[in-house]
Amino acid sequence: MGMRRVQKVGKSTFTVSLPHEWVKKNNISPKTEVNVVALPNGSLKISTVEGGKEEKRSKEILIEARDPDAGDLIRKTLAAYIANYDVIRLDLSKVSFEPYARDKIRKMIKFKMAGAEIIEETSDRMTIQILLRPYEFPLDRLFLRMATMARDMIADVIKAEKGGDQNFRRNMLTDIIERDEDVDKLYFMGSRWLSNIMEDQGALKDYGLNDIKAALDYRIAFRNVERVSDHTIRIASKLLEAPEIERSISDAMMQSLSEAGEIFIRSANSFKNGSIQEASRVIHEARKLAAKEEDFMRRLIEGGLPTKAAASVIIAMDSIRRISEYGVGISELTFNMYIDRDSAKAD
Repeated sequence: MGMRRVQKVGKSTFTVSLPHEWVKKNNISPKTEVNVVALPNGSLKISTVEGGKEEKRSKEILIEARDPDAGDLIRKTLAAYIANYDVIRLDLSKVSFEPYARDKIRKMIKFKMAGAEIIEETSDRMTIQILLRPYEFPLDRLFLRMATMARDMIADVIKAEKGGDQNFRRNMLTDIIERDEDVDKLYFMGSRWLSNIMEDQGALKDYGLNDIKAALDYRIAFRNVERVSDHTIRIASKLLEAPEIERSISDAMMQSLSEAGEIFIRSANSFKNGSIQEASRVIHEARKLAAKEEDFMRRLIEGGLPTKAAASVIIAMDSIRRISEYGVGISELTFNMYIDRDSAKAD
């Protein structure tokens, strides 16, 4: 709607004219009240009183089931959750679901959608309401919780591989794989929060943010943590497939995993605390670990492991390398978020 010149009225009042198209569309007339909200980035948000009320109402969506095995419905429901809908109504009338399909829907709600409750269910419909509020779990706490859970999964892989009998090892590795759902649940919650921030920048403080740019960095950081969790369960899966790995090779792998896990959690802490110096140290140590892993892989290939064991070890080592790389990615985000503050200190 173009640039507008600010004018001064009286001794201390500044005014700017409203766009004619907007005035006409919203039936604005003299003495009509409007909401004016100052956003953290310095801009102003102007809305009608009715428009302000609309923003506070629950967002609702109706999703029709079209897939008998519920896969399409599950994907759409998760998308609606992430898109910040408060009430999600599922129309099940056009599809005949098997009992297992309904169970898949309930499990998705329980294990993927934090704060979601089924408040109505019949043979033809299901209504889901999201009760969680952003101030109850701000982004920095959510991020660190996710990172801690992923770090604990890494630590338990090492514990399973180093101690106990085969039953202990198998049971612990299986449990680690199942815990990936807990990380996913927080990842989807974080994605929901970030969608809300993009819709309403005036709510930034509810999420513990002061700058809209930080939301973009958090989105990438959440994704990196989720990928670390995925690679940890990949390692656990490959260890379950190859219990005959030699102890010397297993020990070397677990040492690399321990160092990669340490790089990852230190990067997460530097991101939360805004420590560029620590982020720089983490990146430097990740480079040294990458060189050690390359040397280990070269010796492994030359060592003549059985084909099945070698394949599992190579895949697991690739995931260990990626865990370290995601840590580097989070450390680089620390520079993005805090470089202005760091430069201000130097001045």
